Amino acid sequence: MNAKTKSLFGYIFPALGGLFVTYLYNVIDGIFVGQGIGSAALGAVNIGVPFITFVVAIAAMFPMGGATVVAIRMGREDNEGANHAFMTAFSLTILLSALLTVVGMVFSQQIVNLSGARGLSAEMREMSAQYLFYYSAFSIPMLMSNCLSVFVRNDGSPTISFIGMCTGAMANIFLDWLFIFPFGMGVTGAAVASGLGQVLSVFVLLSHFVLKRGRLRIKPFKMDLGLMKKICKRGVPEAVTQLTTPVTALCYNLMLARLVGDIGVSTFSVLSFIYSLANAILSGVAQGIQPLWGHCYGKQDTDEMNWYFRCGIIINCILAVLIYGVLFFFDKPVIRIFNRDADLVRAASAALPLFSLSFIPMALNLIYTAFFFSTKRTGAANAIAVSRGIIVKVLAIFCIPLLFGSDSIWVAPFVAEIVSLVFAVGLSKANKLVYQ
Repeated sequence: MNAKTKSLFGYIFPALGGLFVTYLYNVIDGIFVGQGIGSAALGAVNIGVPFITFVVAIAAMFPMGGATVVAIRMGREDNEGANHAFMTAFSLTILLSALLTVVGMVFSQQIVNLSGARGLSAEMREMSAQYLFYYSAFSIPMLMSNCLSVFVRNDGSPTISFIGMCTGAMANIFLDWLFIFPFGMGVTGAAVASGLGQVLSVFVLLSHFVLKRGRLRIKPFKMDLGLMKKICKRGVPEAVTQLTTPVTALCYNLMLARLVGDIGVSTFSVLSFIYSLANAILSGVAQGIQPLWGHCYGKQDTDEMNWYFRCGIIINCILAVLIYGVLFFFDKPVIRIFNRDADLVRAASAALPLFSLSFIPMALNLIYTAFFFSTKRTGAANAIAVSRGIIVKVLAIFCIPLLFGSDSIWVAPFVAEIVSLVFAVGLSKANKLVYQ
């Protein structure tokens, strides 16, 4: 195995694992809630997912935008400039997480109502607000964990990044079991377990900076408005890409609550957890290659950059097909991990093969988006992200069921991803690489 291949997998696996573990927090909550409390509680947790994943998506703008700037500056051997970008993104994440802590706790009931809970049972609405209230209380460690994992990975310690996320996930699994089964704390226990897991993750990740393992340091700095704008600009494509999850969840919750009711929302809750994990795996590949693209851009090494791009396309295609194959052949066993209710298993197993088709074109769209924003083609990256994450996805979910019947709602994400992929390929030909 040559040096480039070692570097490729050395970054991809920890990034993939770290992002997978990040999304695993909500999935673990869903498994324990579904098995320990019931399908109504499973649907209640899913109602809170749009806001939670919206918070994660918006917050992703700062570390991913900052990481792009850091990678390019490190490629130019500008360590002081790289550290300034890191501290700026770090501080912006703390400020945003503090704001969202207040918003999520004060307006928890209003948020779940806007997320589609108005048409559901009083029991589901109450549990959903309760889950969101306690989950929001841990917004600071939740967002700091995501932020620090990105910069630890970019600072040459992808393994520490992965270990930090895994530590939090293992703690979450144990605490979910403890709080839901022996203590009987219900959805509150699931939310608190996730929060405490994130706290442990932050401590592990901070060790990278405390022990000075890389070039980045947590130290005093001066805010630079120009740098803040640059970080936000570079991070917008990743934020919009991550917005696909909450936008999809919100649109489905609204449509299913109106068309089907509680069982429809509970069905989508299972599909949503599966979607988030697939998205984490495929996004992890793109995020793992991002520092390598940035370093190549800083060195102006076009051949190596394109080699990494081709590898990303191939790896994500293989992973997407494997994921689809597992879900197609083992649909019912996968669904029963979350809940064994016969009606829920029947409905979800019928929807899953259609719904998960979207993972294949999604895998390619994620690579194109990350490649563009890593190489300063932010306009093209934004166009793809907004297209697939918001405009086309919303139109597909709301319009396809009206045109072809309620059962066709599950194929809407596939249609949206295909349209966006055609758009992405066109943009790649129109936006040539330019070094700035």
